[in-house]
Amino acid sequence: MTYFDASFYLVRVSAPSGLTIVGSGVEVGREYSNGNQILTLAAGPARDFYLAACDNYIVTSNTVGDTKVNSFAFPERRERAEVVLRFASDALRIYSKRFGAYPYTELDIVSSPMLASGVEYPGIVAIFLRLYDPRAIVRGLPSLIMLEGTVPHEVAHQWFYNAVGNDQVDEPWLDEAFAQYSTGLYYDEVHGGRVARDYRKGAWEDSWGRINKADIPIGLASTDYADTEYTPIIYGRGSLFLEALAKEVGQHAFDQFLCDYFESHKWRIATTGTFKQLAEKHCQCDLTALFQQWVYEHRSG
Repeated sequence: MTYFDASFYLVRVSAPSGLTIVGSGVEVGREYSNGNQILTLAAGPARDFYLAACDNYIVTSNTVGDTKVNSFAFPERRERAEVVLRFASDALRIYSKRFGAYPYTELDIVSSPMLASGVEYPGIVAIFLRLYDPRAIVRGLPSLIMLEGTVPHEVAHQWFYNAVGNDQVDEPWLDEAFAQYSTGLYYDEVHGGRVARDYRKGAWEDSWGRINKADIPIGLASTDYADTEYTPIIYGRGSLFLEALAKEVGQHAFDQFLCDYFESHKWRIATTGTFKQLAEKHCQCDLTALFQQWVYEHRSG
C-alpha cells in the first residue's frame, strides 16, 4: 500500500533491446549499447513509480485532449486491447470534465499477470491478463463485463490516490470508494438508463448485500475489517455514502465540491476531516449526523 508524498522521478532502465518497457511518466531519453537499451523516464508529481516489461507487447493508441492513451497487450489480444483503449479513453474524458484535468500527457494501460482485477499506479494502470480473454469467466462474470467495470475504476485512481493522496491503510475509503463512485459516473455517461442502474445495483448494493448490509462504518482502517467485509463496505457501502452525500447537499453543489476537493487537495494528503470540512463549506450545513451514520465508528455510552 502506498502512502507517500508526491515526488518527482528520473529513472534509468537498462534492459535487453527486445523488451518493451512501459512505465510511469514519459520517455526522455534512449540509447543502445551492446544489445541493450538504456531508457530514461521522467515522472511527477507522482505517489509512486511503476514499470512493466514484456518481449511480446503490441500497442494501440489514441489521443484524448492533450493526453496520449496507450493500451498494451499480447498480439493475440489486440481486439481486447482496443476495447480497453476505448474504456480508458472514455473514462479519461469523463473524469477530466467532472473533477479536473488529468495531470499528465500520457496514460498507459498494460495487461499483466496478477491476482487483482486491476492495480493503479501514477500514469499507468495494470489490468488482469485473463480479462483480455473473450472466453473467460472471471469472478462469475464474463470477462468483458468485468473489464468495463475494472478499467474506469483504475483510471479514476489517477485523481483519487495519485493526485489527491490519502492513507490507504487507515482511510482506504477516501480512494477506493471514490474510484467506485466515479465508475458509476462513467456508466451514467457512456450507457445511462438500465445499464447504469444495473452497475450500481451489482457493484454497490449487491456488494454490500453480501454481508446483509451490515451497519459497519466505511471510515475504519483496512485492518479493522474482516476479509469478507472489506470490499462490501469500502467499495459497496462507500459508494452509496457518496451517493447519499450528493442527495443531502444537492447534486449541483456536490459536483462543485468534487472539483474544489480535487483542486484544493491536488498533490496533498486528504483526510476524512478535510473532506467533511470542505463538503460542509459547499453546502453551508452540518454533515455530522450523516457522517455518524455512514463513516465514523459507532461508540456507545
